[in-house]
Amino acid sequence: MMPRRFDKLPRMFLTLLAAMLVGLVLEAEGLKVWAERLEVGPLRSVAEPVTQFWHETAQVFGAEVPRRLALAGKASLADGFSGQPTLLVQRDTPEPVVPAALQSEPASPTAQTSEPLVAASRPLASAAPAAQRPLAAPSGTQIVLAGDSMMAVGLAPTLRRGLGDGQSVRIIKAYRSGTGLARPEVFDWLAQYPQMLGETRPAVVICSLGANDGQNVQLGKQVLEFGSPEWDAFYRARLTAYLDLLTRDNTRVLWVGMPVMRAPSFARKMQHMNALVQDVLKAYPMVSWLDPNPALGQEKGSFAQFRANERGKLIKLRADDGIHMTDDGALFLLPGIRSWLEQQLPSA
Repeated sequence: MMPRRFDKLPRMFLTLLAAMLVGLVLEAEGLKVWAERLEVGPLRSVAEPVTQFWHETAQVFGAEVPRRLALAGKASLADGFSGQPTLLVQRDTPEPVVPAALQSEPASPTAQTSEPLVAASRPLASAAPAAQRPLAAPSGTQIVLAGDSMMAVGLAPTLRRGLGDGQSVRIIKAYRSGTGLARPEVFDWLAQYPQMLGETRPAVVICSLGANDGQNVQLGKQVLEFGSPEWDAFYRARLTAYLDLLTRDNTRVLWVGMPVMRAPSFARKMQHMNALVQDVLKAYPMVSWLDPNPALGQEKGSFAQFRANERGKLIKLRADDGIHMTDDGALFLLPGIRSWLEQQLPSA
């Protein structure tokens, strides 16, 4: 006689319900952060109090109980549906074939490329990391990598491999994904950056920040619309205060601008951010601007996720989200950044 997969329908229902509840408990912190980072509007006004309440409720259970319930729920689900433990096998995913029509997408017709204050290097012949000579810098040189996920994804891993050797050059992480200057109630860089550095006094800072700032801001009961004169004035003040922190002790700073984005509306926002940041940087002779688009081959204002190297092999420059650089994409910026560093740092 074949065993029934579920002896009773209520058992299936309760198992599924338990699994859903455990999942929500485990993700309570993530849901709370998601709601806090929503753009100012009706959705955020509803989601924020609900997720805050759920987060506080989940804290009552503690951390160990949800984990045990999750394991029990997973086992119950596997037994209930198959009668045997379920083994999930991750299969190798073949390299996708990218149609030519999907390799690039025009940006906004109004997109313009600003002149970089630092000449970006031309692409390397290959996206594979080439052998790099040690960076000419005094022993113990400290370099801070600062910013949001535009630094954390692609750029920071590439810079850590291409600049730091743990002896003459020390790389210090001062970046946090999902953050920006526009929402201090979510993450206040003016308070957090000094804590990240502690007693560290770096020789230079490389920063990429602003991808999360293209949104409205609420000040008390007033909502500042992104791109309005009021919003620009607010952001200028925040950026000025942040630059004052970066440049204290005469620290040299390289600010990596936002690359062209795939979504036209987002590309226009980042174009506005780039123009605003460059205007503020004029007051800071210690800060240089690096436009990443020439090195990525996107100086004409068009997004390209892939490009062919000299051997005709497609190199993936940008992540699937159409926003972040891949490690291979960030590698195209490395020669220009190294060249700038060698100009700023005293010889070893």
